[in-house]
Amino acid sequence: MDDWTYCVQTLPKVSRTFALNISVLRGTLHRSILTAYLFCRIVDTVEDAAKLDPKIKIKLLMEFSRLIEDRDFRDKNLTAWTDECKAVDGTPNDLDLLSQVQRVFNVFDSLPENHQAQIIPSVVKMAKGMAFFQSRFQFGEITPLATVQDLEEYCYFVAGVVGEMLCNLFFQKLPHLSEAARNTMRQNAVSFGLGLQMTNISKDIIADRDRGWSYIPKSIISEKGLTVDEFHSGVSMEKNLRILESLLCKTNGHLHDALKFTLAIPRTAIALRLFCVWPLWMAVKTVAVLHNNPELLNSDAQVKISRSTVKRILLGTPFIVWSNNLLKISFNNIINDKVFENSPAFNLEGLMTRLKKIPLDTINSDT
Repeated sequence: MDDWTYCVQTLPKVSRTFALNISVLRGTLHRSILTAYLFCRIVDTVEDAAKLDPKIKIKLLMEFSRLIEDRDFRDKNLTAWTDECKAVDGTPNDLDLLSQVQRVFNVFDSLPENHQAQIIPSVVKMAKGMAFFQSRFQFGEITPLATVQDLEEYCYFVAGVVGEMLCNLFFQKLPHLSEAARNTMRQNAVSFGLGLQMTNISKDIIADRDRGWSYIPKSIISEKGLTVDEFHSGVSMEKNLRILESLLCKTNGHLHDALKFTLAIPRTAIALRLFCVWPLWMAVKTVAVLHNNPELLNSDAQVKISRSTVKRILLGTPFIVWSNNLLKISFNNIINDKVFENSPAFNLEGLMTRLKKIPLDTINSDT
């Protein structure tokens, strides 16, 4: 099969959710976002490798940032990098994608330069940011993030940069978009990514714990009177649920900002709106399921929205996607709980200031 066919057929194997919303796109934007997502999946597979030493992950991630940024470096080193990735563990589909990374680059090289220019910086920041957090990882033991600020920084590198990339790619598709709409999208693009990522973190607490990582900040755990070990051992279900609710409240705030991002897209751009609405509605539905749900903290449980719920979102939202008011009503009806009314505001400026202080270009496997 040709390289593009491989990429199209691989996407649903590595992400069923994003395969759904990417499928509504057409033309160059479809090609660009699908390719960019596969790049993100590649670096995510390296980061998620449970049996791989963090020092090796750092090396692979930093080298990948050069592979996408420097064509000459890629021509000389991609084969060697792919060979080194044989040490990565993961699902068969993810590992197949790693072994076929040349195919993804072949499609990437066929994209218009203005699209490549939006993808490169975001993937580079993602790879380097993941390497930075791996440098803080203690192999073989649970390593928690220290503060909520750390959580925001981590989520920025793995998902916020995707929000920025999507925003910039949308601008290529919407050259006549008003400046007011552009500003709204820029201001909320990072939250679009953070909201989806923090939803995943909330539902995957047990899975992350089992691979030795905790995205629940130590500061939130301490505020509720528990140690990290006590939280993960489940000594107090009541306190654990309060910790989770604190995280869900912040997540909900990001998801509301993600709605602002979506509503700024012109109502005539139905495909772009659906692309955003589907994962956003799934995330809010997931937060609703997780809210006050002790099953989340049961290692034998897998808490997620049902297939019928996903089907209702896919079938129902196309009828309201053209209306800002109907979308707002639908969104707000998913979680109608006063607990979430005062979700904390997101300080994008503060996050960007902190990010400038992280020395991404000096990270190495000996850190």
